[in-house]
Amino acid sequence: MTKEYRTEFLERRERTLTAVSYRFKRPEGLDFTAGQYMLVDLGNELIHPLSLSNCPDDAEFVEFTKRMTGSPYCDRLKSLKKGETISIKGPFGQFCFADSKGPLVLIAGGIGITPIRSILTSLEKKKGKSGTIILIYGNLNTEDIAFRDELENLKLPDYHLVHVLSDTTGMENAYQGFINADIISKEVPKSSNAHYMISGPPVMVEAIKKALASIDVAEDQIRTDIFLGYD
Repeated sequence: MTKEYRTEFLERRERTLTAVSYRFKRPEGLDFTAGQYMLVDLGNELIHPLSLSNCPDDAEFVEFTKRMTGSPYCDRLKSLKKGETISIKGPFGQFCFADSKGPLVLIAGGIGITPIRSILTSLEKKKGKSGTIILIYGNLNTEDIAFRDELENLKLPDYHLVHVLSDTTGMENAYQGFINADIISKEVPKSSNAHYMISGPPVMVEAIKKALASIDVAEDQIRTDIFLGYD
């Protein structure tokens, strides 16, 4: 049965010029798995599904990271005062890490990094229990990379981060353009048992699925999380 919780706003943290994390007091009894999302109800019919961007082991708070678009929902988020209470319902979703023998390939577009960040920080805390992990992360430019410092310094035993930017100014080691089959083929070891997790807007997710099909990745090796709207 889906549970609903009242929670108290704690703080906001700017991640980029357009992405902001909102932290709320973790309600008693709320358990979630890295990669899941919740329905965040700000009142006045302003309800939006938001992925949990923090590690499930964080006992004091839950965090949702949102791309700020100027919508009524975003305006309401911006207006939250410390101590104000809202409702959250869930968690929901199956976009979660499953142990596999092959490499784990995480592919994120923009704010689609949020559930993947939760997964990666969760794996980092497990220390030594993860195999090869490759994160391919697409953004517009260097200023658009949410959680950049954290992702570039994760303490995982066999972890590799690949940046793909539309504008590579200021980052010599990034691919220019969009994530495609060529980039995936170059960065992922030739292995029939790699497991792929894709998170981002619908157009991006569908493009990546087609790219993977073109290099003979089977559908049962792919898990997706589609961000349906940025309001």
